[in-house]
Amino acid sequence: MADPATAAITTFDSHLNAYDSGAAREFWIRIPGLSAASDNDAGDNDDLYYLENPYAQDMVILNALCVITTLDAQDGDIDVGLANDAEGTSVGVEVFDSIVNSATGIFEGTIVQAPAGGAKAIWRKPGTSTDSYLVVTQNADADVSDLRWHLMLQLIPYEDLVGNEGDQAAVVVA
Repeated sequence: MADPATAAITTFDSHLNAYDSGAAREFWIRIPGLSAASDNDAGDNDDLYYLENPYAQDMVILNALCVITTLDAQDGDIDVGLANDAEGTSVGVEVFDSIVNSATGIFEGTIVQAPAGGAKAIWRKPGTSTDSYLVVTQNADADVSDLRWHLMLQLIPYEDLVGNEGDQAAVVVA
């Protein structure tokens, strides 16, 4: 008599690399001690902070948390996105679009996923000509210097998601 299971999927061994195990690595990085500017030129983006991808590989940004510890009643229109360089060339709002800065608490960023899915931002490895810098900008001409916050990013290596494209899950059919 045949095995009653129609298919069995092989589990992974956590000691093997992502290509061989089916496991994907996940990282959280914390960027503490952020604030906002006391002045900004109207109609222009003022880059407050930047961070080049600290990993030697492309990273998918799964989620972001903004932890506001001291609020500022002014609307500073704080955005967090990916740019091509430290100056914020072609900066977007892939991580946060207008952080709520009128209340303390923990706020979730990135795009809310629809049932059919949605694209996640890829923070490119250092030396890449596009999207290798995380940039925080202030887009409003307001004094938001009292705002104090931390940023946390949940990342997963892009190679863990797409490595060995030709391989399929080990399936046993009865």
